[in-house]
Amino acid sequence: MKKIGLYITLSSLILIFSSCMKELDSWNSETFEYSGRFIYKLMSEDMQDTYAEGSEIQIYNTADNVQNVIWLDDHEDMFPLKSKFQLTGDATSFKSSSDDFATLDNNIYSTEDLPSPAPTATGQTVTEDEKWYIKATLLEGKIIPGAATSVGGNVSDSLYIKIKLYSGTATYTSYEIAEALRADPKVPEFRWRFTSATHDPSMDEVYVIGGYRYTGMPEDN
Repeated sequence: MKKIGLYITLSSLILIFSSCMKELDSWNSETFEYSGRFIYKLMSEDMQDTYAEGSEIQIYNTADNVQNVIWLDDHEDMFPLKSKFQLTGDATSFKSSSDDFATLDNNIYSTEDLPSPAPTATGQTVTEDEKWYIKATLLEGKIIPGAATSVGGNVSDSLYIKIKLYSGTATYTSYEIAEALRADPKVPEFRWRFTSATHDPSMDEVYVIGGYRYTGMPEDN
């Protein structure tokens, strides 16, 4: 484990507030069988080591509401990770349709974590040589109805995901912020925008996410 260790100490604090989060509206969702809130523990690839447990991750459909295309979002609790995944299979046995770094969607929590200080003009570039979790792929996954027992003893759906996280070098380019978004419309302001990344295979990490669908029962809180 590398970068992920920095976030584990925050997990217990964030979990206190997780029960206050709104349940996502998954009615009429093309990914209904995937969608929901899941309480999970994070394990090593061989599932022999547990790094954290009791965290929450959410799966929900995209704005386009397409079959087998999902968002996976841990609300910056663990990796952090918010990324879109295109899947093959179904909810009981699925994986990403690609493991090619070039074709995968960006992890928003990583690529929108902008460098500092802010740029001073347009056309400037900055490179971060050690950018963690730029993209991810799901090597395999299963959501099995009624196959898990919650901490409060309730029957729930089980979750198993083996995830591979890609890191490397990220490049950002500066642009000028629109006048309406500036502190003073008369004073130019500039911001970084993620533009490209180079994968470093030596930084790859694989984890297993195992858990159950949130039941909402008081004894499971």
